[in-house]
Amino acid sequence: MKPSNPLTMLLLCGFVLLIAHKAAYANVTPEPLVAKNSQTVYHIPDFKLCPNLSASLTLSKGANGMVTIFGTVTNVGQGSFNVASVAEVIMNLAYAPQYSYAKTGVSDILVTKSFTALKVGASFTVNTSYQIPDFGGWTPESVQGNAKRLFSLRVIKQDGSIYNSSEESDPENNVASRELAYRDLKH
Repeated sequence: MKPSNPLTMLLLCGFVLLIAHKAAYANVTPEPLVAKNSQTVYHIPDFKLCPNLSASLTLSKGANGMVTIFGTVTNVGQGSFNVASVAEVIMNLAYAPQYSYAKTGVSDILVTKSFTALKVGASFTVNTSYQIPDFGGWTPESVQGNAKRLFSLRVIKQDGSIYNSSEESDPENNVASRELAYRDLKH
């Protein structure tokens, strides 16, 4: 059915918005389960507060290609986290002119930290350092350099499976990455 009258379209849109507005502001009212001796017993719906792990990463460039890596994993959600998991810092390498991490195929896990429980608002750190081999100097922001290193902190389940929505409410923020450009002496 296709309304041809603009007034009909306006009324239909208004009706849909009215129903959506009522649904958005509907109250959850417990329904009575059983009446015992003139007392009514109510079933109150269960609401589980979900955890949300958030990864953050900071890099510090040092002399001679030393990189100090500061990672933090924080439960920014509303519920406590309790799933066997791993936080790991990974390094990937890419060369000019394509800067393809997949094509270069160099990837190393620099540090791994296992954890299970993390209360609401709690954090832990994952820190390490990495010496870039064949380092020829840092490049200014305006210059690409001939090599790049991508450092990532990621949080994953220990068994490698995907978090379900009751275990982790926003897996998109479980990875933090930073990239550094430099001159590689051998490339």
